[in-house]
Amino acid sequence: MSTDRYTNRSGETPPQIPKLPADARFKGKEDYRLLADPLPTPQAEAISKLSQGQLLGLLEWLVPRDLEILDSLRSAKYLLTGQIQRLHVPVVKSQSGAIRNAANTMRKLKSYGLVKTFQRRIGGARAGSSSLIWCLTEAGQRFLNARDGLESSRRSHRYLEPSYVHIRHTLAIAECYVQLVEISRGGKKLQLKSVEWEPDCWRPYTCDHHRFQLKPDLAAVVCNGEYEDRWFIEIDLNTEALPVLLDKCKRYYQYLATNIEQRQNGGVFPIPVWIVPEEDRKQKLIAALDESFPNAPNMFAVITAEEFGGLIQTGADGIELH
Repeated sequence: MSTDRYTNRSGETPPQIPKLPADARFKGKEDYRLLADPLPTPQAEAISKLSQGQLLGLLEWLVPRDLEILDSLRSAKYLLTGQIQRLHVPVVKSQSGAIRNAANTMRKLKSYGLVKTFQRRIGGARAGSSSLIWCLTEAGQRFLNARDGLESSRRSHRYLEPSYVHIRHTLAIAECYVQLVEISRGGKKLQLKSVEWEPDCWRPYTCDHHRFQLKPDLAAVVCNGEYEDRWFIEIDLNTEALPVLLDKCKRYYQYLATNIEQRQNGGVFPIPVWIVPEEDRKQKLIAALDESFPNAPNMFAVITAEEFGGLIQTGADGIELH
């Protein structure tokens, strides 16, 4: 593929874990709509004490979709029920039906002690089940490690819910990934080739004899026709002052000068994309970039969240860089 252009382009209950309600009939008005108890359930406590071999016994009770969802949660850290549905549960008759199916699956995985929810929601309780936030439990992490032949330590720790800002930021990164997957499904010309999550997308480098790390939120490669578009994605939720963003932009210029990325990818440096919440923030960041780096090459795309899908579909050609 050519890259010769500059593109910053349920089953029964497992016998060793008694009394799991995995075979209970799902009712749309039951507990998948309720706020979750942040304390571990007895079932989750029982599973957390299983050996690695016993955890692998759960494979008999999980279907491929269950495993795909668990893998997505390991990569993204947090996902909304609606995002899980868009990734893994196709719409057959209606969107609401697909959401119910996704919620039912998550309810089963929760009864197995592999996933949990948080008390807070994104979008409020009126958003229904699609606003529930899911993550792996410690047992879920250990189960995936056991399946993949990786070592994991068994440790007990007090439940700590992440901050609201951290959850929002992580879910915004996940939303970019979900949109990339949906765009890739929707067209023959566009294919999502690879995605690197944190910390795999971080890039170490040296500048003036000091070691640094460039830490994008996400890195993606999209095949767009005969070309590859490479992107470093940065999510701004208007929670940081502009000087903090500009300091990170400085790191991008430093990393560009090392030529590390270009040597590894046929002379191509990914386009850093700043995704901001609103037009006013976009214009302020563009003005700050122009003022702070007047003699530096234009290398940043600055867009609102609503413009992300259009940017990926258009590709690196024709976008304005700052």
